[in-house]
Amino acid sequence: MGSYLWYKAYVSLSPETCFVLDDGSGRAVGYIIGASETAGFSQRWRDVFAPILDPKLIPRPGLDTGDPDMEREDVRDLRRGVYSGECSMLQGEPHLLQQYPSHLHINILPEHQRQGWGPKMMKTFLDRVQTLGARGVHLGMMRTNSGAKQFYERLGFRLCNEVLDGGVSGERGRHGDAICLIKDLQATVRS
Repeated sequence: MGSYLWYKAYVSLSPETCFVLDDGSGRAVGYIIGASETAGFSQRWRDVFAPILDPKLIPRPGLDTGDPDMEREDVRDLRRGVYSGECSMLQGEPHLLQQYPSHLHINILPEHQRQGWGPKMMKTFLDRVQTLGARGVHLGMMRTNSGAKQFYERLGFRLCNEVLDGGVSGERGRHGDAICLIKDLQATVRS
């Protein structure tokens, strides 16, 4: 199901903001994907992408499948996400989404990390969404991943200043086990 949430919708609906890192022999070793305008992307997800999903592969939310694995709470949440187009922690915060309309996902295989590819891929993505009109970008990440947080902070990202979970955690930028980082796109990305 993860490929539907963090890959297929993006390459289908926003290929202009999807980039692959290849090892020189044609093998994909990383990617960065996202959308320049999250609200519109999410609407296209619901209108265009979700209706063509095969409910035999990904049962619609609310349908009791009788399969204990499909009925686990985390899997039910993934099923809901695949059909709802909820691709961003800021979707419930329109004022923040207006300021940071773009969002991204990046992943590089461990053996290709710490070689300068992450900042280069980020620069490529951020330059693209900026030319498409985005003035800010956001991303969600596991709050316990301190290495990733340091990487993003070196590139100018910072923790979102608002409480995002209705006050449950009482912490800025936090929603459950995730945090939201934001960046204004007027600044350039350091390589």
